[in-house]
Amino acid sequence: MDFLTWSEFIAGWAAGVCGLAVGHPADTVKLRHQTFQRSGILRVICETFRHEGVRGFYKGMGFPLLSAGTLNSVFFGTYANTLRHLHAGGDGNPPRRLNVFLAGCAGGVAQVFLACPVELIKIRLQAHTGSLSPLRCVAGVCRTQGPAGLYRGFHVMLWRDVPAFGVYVLAYEEVTATWPGSQGSVLQQILAGGTAGMLSWSAIIPLDVVKSRIQSDNPENPRYRGIADCLVKSYRNDGLLVFGRGFSLIVLRAFPVNAAIFVGYEWCRKTLCNVDAPT
Repeated sequence: MDFLTWSEFIAGWAAGVCGLAVGHPADTVKLRHQTFQRSGILRVICETFRHEGVRGFYKGMGFPLLSAGTLNSVFFGTYANTLRHLHAGGDGNPPRRLNVFLAGCAGGVAQVFLACPVELIKIRLQAHTGSLSPLRCVAGVCRTQGPAGLYRGFHVMLWRDVPAFGVYVLAYEEVTATWPGSQGSVLQQILAGGTAGMLSWSAIIPLDVVKSRIQSDNPENPRYRGIADCLVKSYRNDGLLVFGRGFSLIVLRAFPVNAAIFVGYEWCRKTLCNVDAPT
């Protein structure tokens, strides 16, 4: 594996850490808003602060802090190297939109195998109001359900993540190419990354609601038997608007988080290229 190949994985790791640092508090509020019955965003924020203080917004962060870099490393490394392969012989022309989308989908497939157990444990920690460590949570899931329990919600994550990541990188490349301003500037990366995050999340919020409910469900007495069952029961109990739950928070959160991700990614790539450049 040459320097150019593994440098993409390192840059992806840096991007993941940047995004997590910016977005975890809003992610906790989003998760509780989606899973707790009839709880508005402001009420979730107030109740979390009242009972748990500022630390409550960072619950479950320790586990994804260890994994966020790895998740983004797998995604960006797979995406960049897949795109390089698809665009081989491009003669200096920009890659085709279809190739960008397919490479993003490939990255989405690669990361979901790690993302599923990470998100399940994070959701269990965020939804739990007592004191529970990530390791105890993992041990509890494995003890009661076996290792397969860590992949609860895997199928819905595939439906959610694969096309979403294709849209994500395609939107970033399109905005970067058309937005006025200095090519490769930090401002351009912020605008393109934030816009890409908002567009990709807007398209998959209904599936994100279903995923959150399935993964936070009680495995010993499950309310939902699968994706279709969750869709039907959620609609019957909470109406059609339930599938847009958390929309405003998710979209608002998506801009700064993904702006931070792409700024971190591009900065790290540039730094590594300068290190590798001949003197």
